[in-house]
Order: sequence, then C-alpha cells, then structure tokens
Amino acid sequence: MYNFTNLTFPFEFYGFSALDRYFDIVSVEVPLLAVTPADPAAIARETDSISFPGVPGVDAEAYMDDTRVLFRCSDKDGGLLKKDIPALEFRYVPSRRVFRDPAGVYYQLRRRELDLDSLESGIYSWSTIAELAVLASRYSFSLPVPAEYPPQEVALPLFLQRLYLSYILTGKNPAAGMNFLMKSGFIGLHWPELLPLDKIDHSKEYHPEGNVWNHTLETFSYRKTRDLVLSLALLLHDIGKSRSVENEGNRFDRHAQIGGGMAVHFLRRIGFSDPLAEDVRFLVSRHMMPAMIAKLPVFRTEDTMNHRLFPLLLEVYRCDISSTFRGPDGYYEACRAYREFLKNRKNPYRTTAGKKLFRTYVE
Repeated sequence: MYNFTNLTFPFEFYGFSALDRYFDIVSVEVPLLAVTPADPAAIARETDSISFPGVPGVDAEAYMDDTRVLFRCSDKDGGLLKKDIPALEFRYVPSRRVFRDPAGVYYQLRRRELDLDSLESGIYSWSTIAELAVLASRYSFSLPVPAEYPPQEVALPLFLQRLYLSYILTGKNPAAGMNFLMKSGFIGLHWPELLPLDKIDHSKEYHPEGNVWNHTLETFSYRKTRDLVLSLALLLHDIGKSRSVENEGNRFDRHAQIGGGMAVHFLRRIGFSDPLAEDVRFLVSRHMMPAMIAKLPVFRTEDTMNHRLFPLLLEVYRCDISSTFRGPDGYYEACRAYREFLKNRKNPYRTTAGKKLFRTYVE
C-alpha cells in the first residue's frame, strides 16, 4: 500500500477507512476515504492520476501507485462533515498514526452500537441506509429500526452504489447488510435484478436455508477470503434462476449460463469495469462445472481447468455446496481431479487426460 506519510498536504482518513484501521481490517479492494483542506490542484500535484466523479461527498478521485483514494475537500481542517451517522466522523491521521474522535463516538465503537438521535424523524435517506448496511456487514454494528423508509423515486448515483456494494461484500458478514437493504426497499429500487431471488423457493431436501436469497447470503459464511470478485460471484451465482425454466426434471435448467449473462449486465449497468464483469461471468456461468469435473472426460473440462480463475471457481463451488445438505464430498473430488490434471499437464510423456503418449522424440 502507498506510503501516505510522503504527502505534503494535510489530510485524514475518515468514515469506513478510519473504522477499518480501528477494527484492524486490511483491504486493498475498496477505496480509501480522506478529508483534506487542500484543493484538488494540490492533490493532483502529488498523485499518479486524478478525476472528478461529480457525486456528493467526493471532490476528487486519485490513484497513488495501486491505491485508490476518494478525497473530500473541506473548507476547515478537521471540520465535521455533517454525517447522519456520527460514527462516520471518526478519523485516522496517517502522519501521526493516531485516531481522532471529533464527534465523540468512541464508546459507540467499543459497544458497536449506533447513536442516531440526530435523525429525529426516523426517516433515513438512501445513503444513510446504505451506510448502515456497511456498518452492519463490515463491523457487526447492531442496526436500528427506522420509523419510515424514504420515498422510492430518486436512486443513489451509480458511483455510490458500486462503492457501498463493494464495502458490504468485502465485509465479514454481508448477509446482515444485504438483508437490511432488501427489507428497506433499497434493493428493489437500486438493484432490482436481485429482488426475485427472495421469492423463489428452494427444495428443502437440498437447501435447508430456504429460498434462493437466503441460500445466496448463506454462502458468504463459508468464504476463506473477502475477495471482491469471489464475493460478487457468490452474490450473483444463482441470479439466473429467476429466468430459467424447468426441463426434464431440472427445475432451474441452464441457470448458470443464463446467470452469467445477467451478472455481466448487472455489473456493467452499475459501472463495474469490463474485466471484472467478465471474471464474474466466468465464475457464475461455470459454477456448476466443478461438480462434474471428476465425471466428465478431460477434453470436456480442459478449457475450464486451464482458466486462471479455476481455483476461485472451486472456492465458489465449495461455498455453494457448503450451504446445502449435499456436503463437501463433491468439492474434494473436484480438487483431486484438478490436481491430477495439473500433474499430467506438466508431464511431457502424458496427455492432460493422463494417457501415455504413443511415442516421444526421445530415443
């Protein structure tokens, strides 16, 4: 990560970036949030590139090596940002390696309970609802019950939708935040592609967790890493079930292939990069393949196993079946088949299927 002590203009990390440091969370896949009294010109002089998203609360987006920082330019150094959630005023000062607490929220952080007395009406904006979802997913804060949710007309900018989704999915418990967004109506307005998942029942014989939405959120509890591509693939791996039809006893026929296209459309619609969207497409469209790796001939599976993301595909499969009654046997069989494939691929005297070559050029 970039050495921020090299910057000459004053700044502080705030909000989720300060809380990540307080709760000892390290992530390079979400941007850092910083507040500074400097103007964008001063920021531009010390960064590799700079752009201006034009969204509330973000005056400049800068890259420092491979670290992305969202700067908010405040007129007064250290001034409050007037956040609806006081806990998001918490600061971290890299130059001195100390925390600052201008809003007096330290004891809220220790208890992981939020004081929202400033929201006297109990009516939360969409941005506040999204921020509450991040706090629940990322730091296990308990969530309040608002008296009323906001009207359904105006959605958040796509820039902020991507930001909040990334923070939620790379948190420890995405299910807490995503369920909050579903109940509040946030998902219905912003990500309607996900809404049908909460209405599609699963067979209780294989899925004890209930419907497709509950199964999707359950998969996150089995992740070994909080990788963003993996997390997006888990969120979207069954999205195709909303458009698949029954065929020859298969209730969700070709849902993986259908879901791959839907996943790409969803991610592109809210502005994720094409390379990331294509990576997620691979994982979603082939998430059923590992179950067949040990049974199919290698010529049918070689293309998939040669893909750079196949180890991540195995992780999607493991999380998927771990949240069902099926158990992990299929995952271990797929791993054994993959190890055998890798061994044969390195052997110049055998095919990738393990068959001995008829002749070699070595006499």
